[in-house]
Amino acid sequence: MAIVSMNSLLRQAQQHRYMVGYFESWNLESLLAVVDAAEHTRSPVIIGFNGGFLDNPERSVKENIYHYGALGITVAREAGIPICLLMNEAAHPSTLLRAIQAGFNAIMYAGSHDTPEELLETTRYLVRTAHACSVAVEAEAGTLPWADGHGGLAENGRATDPDEASAFVKETSVDALAVSVGNVHVLEGSTVSLDWELLAHIHRKVSVPLVLHGGTGIDRHALREAAGYGVAKVNVGTLLKRACLDSWSEIFRTPGRLEDDPHALLGGGGKQDMNRLARERMAEKVANFMEDLGSTGKA
Repeated sequence: MAIVSMNSLLRQAQQHRYMVGYFESWNLESLLAVVDAAEHTRSPVIIGFNGGFLDNPERSVKENIYHYGALGITVAREAGIPICLLMNEAAHPSTLLRAIQAGFNAIMYAGSHDTPEELLETTRYLVRTAHACSVAVEAEAGTLPWADGHGGLAENGRATDPDEASAFVKETSVDALAVSVGNVHVLEGSTVSLDWELLAHIHRKVSVPLVLHGGTGIDRHALREAAGYGVAKVNVGTLLKRACLDSWSEIFRTPGRLEDDPHALLGGGGKQDMNRLARERMAEKVANFMEDLGSTGKA
C-alpha cells in the first residue's frame, strides 16, 4: 500500500472518534513490530523515528537520515494497512528538510527552547516548505514535563494556553497540534490523568487535530475519552523500548543462555532469536495500545 498523508489519517480518526498511534522506532525490529501489530489489528498507523535522537550530539556515529527514510518507505509500501512516515521532534530545521528529501511525509519541529518569535518564524518556514512538497507538519503549543525515572520530574513543562494555541495555528497553518494537558514524557510505573477541562477549552479554540505525546504514561482506561476532545493522534515511544529491554533481560538472566549457538540467539530467526522475541513482545504491547486508541479494525 502507498504511504498516505497524515492529514487523511487524522481526519478519518476525528470523523469516527478514534485515535491513530504514532509508535516510535529506532531500528528494523522495532519498526517491523509496529507494522506487525497494525496489520494484526487492522489499524492505521504512523511509523517513524525521533529526529532529536538521530541528531543527538552525543552519538558516537553520525546517523544518515536517508537510510531511515528508505527503511520506513520500504516497510510502509509492503504493508497492507495505511501508514504515514513521520520524522518526530527534530530540534534542527535542517534535519527536517533532509527528512523531506528522504521521503518522510510528515515532520515535527521541537522548538521548545526557541523564543515565541523564533518558534513562529521557523514553523512558518517549515510549513511553507513542507506543504510545497505535500508533507504535513505537526507543532507543539506548551511543553510537556519529563519524568526522571525515579518518580519525579527532570524538567517541568508548561501547560498549553488555549488562546496562544489558537493564534499559533492560525498564523502558521500547521496540520496538527501537540498539547500539554497533564501528559508527561517518558513516564513509567505510574500514570497521569489528563486535564479534561483544559483539553476541552483547547478543542473549542483550535481547528486542527490535537496530539498527545507521552502516551505511555497516560491512564489507559481514560485514554479513549480523548477522541471526544479533538485528539486524533497519540505518541508512544517508551513503551516499545521497555518491552524490548524486558525481553532481552529475561534472556540475559537465564543461566547458560548466552553460551548457546550465537546464530540461534541472533539472526537465526527461530525460537531462541533475541530480536525475534523482542519483536513479538513489542508487537503485543503495540496491539494492546491500539485497542485502547480505538483504531482496531479501522484500516
